[in-house]
Amino acid sequence: MKSLILLLVLISAITKSYSQKKFDFTIIASPQVSWMMADSKYINNGKSYLGYCSGVEGDIFLHSDTYLIGTGIIMSKVGGSLSNKESRSFNGRVLPKGTAVNYYLTDLEFPLVLKMRTKNFGRLRYFVQYGLTNWINLSTKATTSDTIFQKHVVKHEIRFYNFGLNLGIGMDFALGHGNALTWGMVYSDGFSDTTTKSSHKNTTVLNILRPRIGYTF
Repeated sequence: MKSLILLLVLISAITKSYSQKKFDFTIIASPQVSWMMADSKYINNGKSYLGYCSGVEGDIFLHSDTYLIGTGIIMSKVGGSLSNKESRSFNGRVLPKGTAVNYYLTDLEFPLVLKMRTKNFGRLRYFVQYGLTNWINLSTKATTSDTIFQKHVVKHEIRFYNFGLNLGIGMDFALGHGNALTWGMVYSDGFSDTTTKSSHKNTTVLNILRPRIGYTF
């Protein structure tokens, strides 16, 4: 991940040296809260998970720096807790009724949003964004309340790809020479089923609330 960030920084610096600025490049790192929600009477939604994210984002100008297309690549630590009201099969074992499962996911996140920014108010300008978040699951660990699994790597329980809504608001504080500090809030609400198995055909979605903190140059 560090090598990827360094490469993108170098590409950005070279591009800006030979052309008029047509995009913003932002390094972000922040804590985040995530949780999983199932729409089934057979599953109880449990506690949320405090994780973090870090990565790079790029905003491509559409004719001006007021309307932009935003994308990027973010390493994201997310999770949540679910408990079944019935016994269920999980990672090759049968969990007793009422067993809670805490999920710990490592995902690569690829946002794709339309961002709209205001004009400058002194050093400040405000933005809103709307679009999609795409998640690629790299690994999943789980802990169960019956102690069968303790931060155990599990396979085939979480889907490889998920996507959801991406909504955000925030502000940029200009530092001069095209650099800025940026912060705000981003909310992601999953559209697709995060889990792979369900005896009752329920949908379990991933939700994330993130204070977006970054440096733009």
